[in-house]
Amino acid sequence: MQRKKVAVIGIVLLLAVVGVVIGVIVSRQSSSSSASESAAADNSTASASGSVDSDTTASSSDDGNGKVTANNSSSSGSTSSITSDPTKATYSLAAFAIGDWGTTTYKSSCCERSSTYNDYDVIAEDVVASLMDTQAAAAEAVPKVIISHGDNFYWGGIYSDEGRDTRFTTTFEEKYTGSNIKTVPWVNVLGNHDYGGADFICSSGDKVAKCSSADDLIAALNNKFSWQSTYTSPNDNRWILEDHFYVHTITDEATGVSIDIFNVDTGDANTHGALETCCQCYGYSEGDNKACKNVVRGTDNCCGGDTDMFDACMNKFTEWSDDSRKQLAEKVASSTATWKVVNSHYSPYAHYAEAGMTEWFKLLQDSGIQIWLNGHTHGEKHDYSSKLKIHFVENGAGGGIQKESSSGVPPYAESYDIANNWVYGGQEYGFFSLTASEEWLKLQYHTTDSAWVFAEDISSATVGGVETKHCWYVPADGGPGQEC
Repeated sequence: MQRKKVAVIGIVLLLAVVGVVIGVIVSRQSSSSSASESAAADNSTASASGSVDSDTTASSSDDGNGKVTANNSSSSGSTSSITSDPTKATYSLAAFAIGDWGTTTYKSSCCERSSTYNDYDVIAEDVVASLMDTQAAAAEAVPKVIISHGDNFYWGGIYSDEGRDTRFTTTFEEKYTGSNIKTVPWVNVLGNHDYGGADFICSSGDKVAKCSSADDLIAALNNKFSWQSTYTSPNDNRWILEDHFYVHTITDEATGVSIDIFNVDTGDANTHGALETCCQCYGYSEGDNKACKNVVRGTDNCCGGDTDMFDACMNKFTEWSDDSRKQLAEKVASSTATWKVVNSHYSPYAHYAEAGMTEWFKLLQDSGIQIWLNGHTHGEKHDYSSKLKIHFVENGAGGGIQKESSSGVPPYAESYDIANNWVYGGQEYGFFSLTASEEWLKLQYHTTDSAWVFAEDISSATVGGVETKHCWYVPADGGPGQEC
């Protein structure tokens, strides 16, 4: 009897030991799996870059048919109160959106940027203009506005009051001439290149020139803005730029569906923002890219070492952006529009350091804004934050500057659960359309189809049709939505 009791105890101890071993193995496998997933996430996430020629790059894959899907999965945990079928909604109100489109008057600004340009790059703005005209005719709702994210005139904006109308004619009026878009209003903000970009902000006649003082520089910045804001288009006065912050509303009278477009000045961004614009390094260094890589206040290549001039410039951009943040918070709180959309040149996380991003995210949280549109990076993507319940759209391949990969999500933005729904492969130019119903907004990216054959001049190209490479249904409550 005693031997049986000992045997039973031995078996129990043996089973306990086996259980512990199995538990350790499972625990280690789980930890290993979590670490691998974390490392994969780190590898697919890039922080905002301060480099001159490129921004962050998102991880993506191409299926060989032109459809590119991000390696990140869409954010989970965010739900929507909208339960209706988006495929059965009546989409009655539409807008187009485009960024970084304003080519120079000599050949194309892309050709000054890179030696790898081709015919597609040379006529990119003309191609996208053609796509917009074609899509406007085929769309289920005619666009009421074209939302522009800035960098309207490469490289340094408008240089003089006398040369302003000529530049608008060659870069804007003679480009968007299609019968379906010629009189559609453009709702604009300015980008870094509209303010000068990186060369001298001041000008003499139609050429850039060194500023003589801080007052001279501030006057030049104000001129850069006013020369665009006071322009009158001969085509139904279609150019709109009311202020550094303003709200433009479009409405479908039949259904009551409306969109408030909140136009903000984000010139204090960290990536290619106020610091680079205010330093004017490419002017002071005579275009030396290496000398401008990490230019800082007080150096010869930053305002010629004039810190008073630099500080005045930086303060002006901060003033404009602070006012945009203040007014955005106020105007969104009082908005009764069905849809609330921010129009900006920069992304609040891809182009801002953590402190600046936090400022924007504090006012975006629970604001009711459903979509943030921006350009600057010359790529295309669609992110979603389940914490903020906002869809972020990067839309910078409008054709004014050579296309590039889209930006990524910096590590300090990860706590906002920002995941990528879609990213393009960086091989084409295009624009987005937003078509709204009462409960759903259809977000689509449009580019060239395979029928296009490019040439150095648009008149020699074979004009094809429009291919839609991304389509997403966004619910009115800012939920994650679904792919079309």
